[in-house]
Amino acid sequence: MINRNFTLLWTSQALSCTAGEMAALALPMAILVTTHSPVDAGLVATAIGIAELIAKLPGGLIADTVDRRRLMMFCDAARAVLALILALALATGRFGTALAMVTGALTAVLSTVFSPAEGGVIRQIVPRDRRREAVTTNIVRTNVAIAAGPPLGGVLLGFGAPLVFLLDGLSYLLSFGLVSRIRYTSPPAPEGPAKPRGLRNTGGELTRGIRWVVRRRPLLVLIGFVAYLNLLGRAVELLAAVEASELGARPVSAGIVLTAAGLGGIAGGFCAGWVLRRLRPSAVIGTVCGTWLFLIPLTATGHQVVTVLAVFALVFALPLIGALVSLSVMLDSPAHLQGRISTATTMLAVSIAWAGPGATGFLISGSGAETASLVLAAPLAVMLLLLLASRRLRTDLDTLSADGPEDGDGDGPDGAVEAAVPPGGPSRRGPLTPG
Repeated sequence: MINRNFTLLWTSQALSCTAGEMAALALPMAILVTTHSPVDAGLVATAIGIAELIAKLPGGLIADTVDRRRLMMFCDAARAVLALILALALATGRFGTALAMVTGALTAVLSTVFSPAEGGVIRQIVPRDRRREAVTTNIVRTNVAIAAGPPLGGVLLGFGAPLVFLLDGLSYLLSFGLVSRIRYTSPPAPEGPAKPRGLRNTGGELTRGIRWVVRRRPLLVLIGFVAYLNLLGRAVELLAAVEASELGARPVSAGIVLTAAGLGGIAGGFCAGWVLRRLRPSAVIGTVCGTWLFLIPLTATGHQVVTVLAVFALVFALPLIGALVSLSVMLDSPAHLQGRISTATTMLAVSIAWAGPGATGFLISGSGAETASLVLAAPLAVMLLLLLASRRLRTDLDTLSADGPEDGDGDGPDGAVEAAVPPGGPSRRGPLTPG
């Protein structure tokens, strides 16, 4: 690992993220067993999604305002209490939909606040020249948790749902202990006149990250591309699972497809650093466009081996683009704004992803899987043509992750944002990430 502090943080999150994925499977299962109502399970999932969305901008502001390590410890302790409450309720027969909704939503809020705080801590504990390695290592960690958590949760559910939430709570307590041992110094606040208090100024601070992103055209273009990739990722998973399982007749085949997606993400995370050191951002984006254009129609063939290989290759590319965004934010954003900027990029990147499965289902039922795959892939052809035709677009994208002031304020007079990329053309250094 990079250093002692990063090893402590990585280990803590590898454990708690895996346990969290186990709990994410166990919660709807527990609701179904208790209430026999898919509607209740859906309501809880909706409440969790809404809580995550509402908490993003305030979470970034909080992470930029208080000591980030202490904030992470608070989130771990609170999530441990919520998980243990669920375990106790299930063990004593007092579990219900209302409790699941409240604890699920609160856990989602705490996790949403934890994430930008973690990114800020990584920025302080990892040397600048090793942040690419930190980001790609964290991508591997996340994909391992996604791939391993649900199967482990399924096995443990056979011994009872309380056990899953007990282990989830213990993982957060262990994370609390490991995070408390990290040696961390908060970045200094920027010098300048104190900002006025009040509701109007609070609103301005909440949206400061979004305004920073919007004023950087290359980053905004990249985030727009990522947003469509996120939509496509969810759409293609559904498309591949439906076709490989012959419209649900072979559910095992659908599970194999989803496993291939998880393995593709893990492999992509391992390779992301190597790829990003050798290719410019515009080359990475163009390569992803071209390969996805070829691979997406293959997921609609219904041939299991072809589908599995195509899904693996498709998801392999996602960590490359995700790392590119994360590195751009970590390197170019002012340290005291990183929480708000990272949550703003996340919000924009997932802004249309929810439409993917719905649009895919509509296309499959109306025109068939082959037509659906072509319609979904068409915007990638437009992006690829724009990249090939516009030298200015390629140059703009290649400025991503250019070296800027390490911890300077990105805001100029009267709230104007200065360019994060110094004049003189794009940097030849590869991107790095916050984790």
